Amino acid sequence: MNTEPHTTADLDEELVAYLDGELDPAACARVERRLADDPAYRSRLAGLERAWDLLDTLQRTEADDNFTRSTVEMVALRAEDEVATETRSARQLRGLAWAGLAAAACLAAALGFVAIRARLERPNRALARDLPVIEKIDQLGNVDSVDFLQQLQNEGLFAAEVANEE
Repeated sequence: MNTEPHTTADLDEELVAYLDGELDPAACARVERRLADDPAYRSRLAGLERAWDLLDTLQRTEADDNFTRSTVEMVALRAEDEVATETRSARQLRGLAWAGLAAAACLAAALGFVAIRARLERPNRALARDLPVIEKIDQLGNVDSVDFLQQLQNEGLFAAEVANEE
């Protein structure tokens, strides 16, 4: 398996690890062999060493208490804002859930009302359909049942019912 780095970033990463002493002995030996054979590789290592040396010449500044306090305050304010946002979102979600439940309950009540009303009106529909016959019973008095039915047929009440059934 070839473990040679192929990109510039890989080369830099390997050389930085070499400079920091983070490579295992086999990788360290491989880098040293390549440094002996490859002038471009040596040049890249020299450039990284100069950059390291320049970093050492920079003035170091220490963070004072005001910097630390202001940074912690900013982090605390940011966390407080996030908590407030999450609380608002949770409250809105709860409100939507309650609204959905209320809508479902209203829909169930409306469907129940329609179903019960239709079921209760079924016997009334039969009475409304038979109303013309019921109204004539008192007018006919004590007539024989066959005569009564004959008279209703003559008035056309049964013909209307047969037409409705077809």
